[in-house]
Amino acid sequence: MVSKASDARPQLAIDPQLANPLFLSPRLAKGMANDLRIKIVAELNKRAMSPTQFLAECCDEGELLLSKVAHHFRVLERYGIIEEVETKSGGKRRGAVEHFFRAIQRSTFDGSTFANLPESVKSEVTGMTFSNYTDRVVEAMEAGTMDARDDRHFTWTAQTLDQKGWEDLISNVDALFHLAVEIQVESSLRMAESGEEPIPATMALALFESPKMSESHDTAS
Repeated sequence: MVSKASDARPQLAIDPQLANPLFLSPRLAKGMANDLRIKIVAELNKRAMSPTQFLAECCDEGELLLSKVAHHFRVLERYGIIEEVETKSGGKRRGAVEHFFRAIQRSTFDGSTFANLPESVKSEVTGMTFSNYTDRVVEAMEAGTMDARDDRHFTWTAQTLDQKGWEDLISNVDALFHLAVEIQVESSLRMAESGEEPIPATMALALFESPKMSESHDTAS
């Protein structure tokens, strides 16, 4: 990783959600081990929201009480996963104060922590991650930036591996993730000095077991 900058270096323009992902310890994973809290963090990674706003925009009408949503916001704040960034009063709030929060860091589960999550929570984490990624793809397609650069990369490949091949490939995928974090930090250091305009980018890494052909056909029929 890049060493700490000296006092003479300009203020770093590092996006903490990208440059410093939070690998959840088993303790912190408890703060995320709930499908509603996972949904809250997913939304707060996109923008700051209040419990009231989240309830109105992200939940089915009548599904939840504000008190329950606010409770889960407090749990996430206590575990240091989200932070309060703004308060608003007046207007329709009728004297009440509305508290707005954002995700502090993009939460990332390491292998051992993820393995200990309940199956339902694993599915929710994966679903939210994929949903957020597809949102980024759609945004890039609609804005015309997906193919704006000739050196962009967008592929997928089907493979058949033995156990050693799987282990080799997953270790390299993990290594590339960590390399991407280092490159983000190094880019931020250079831009802080040069004033270069940043290039917003999205990188996706995935390696997962696919169903056998017979299982796939049975599911599709």
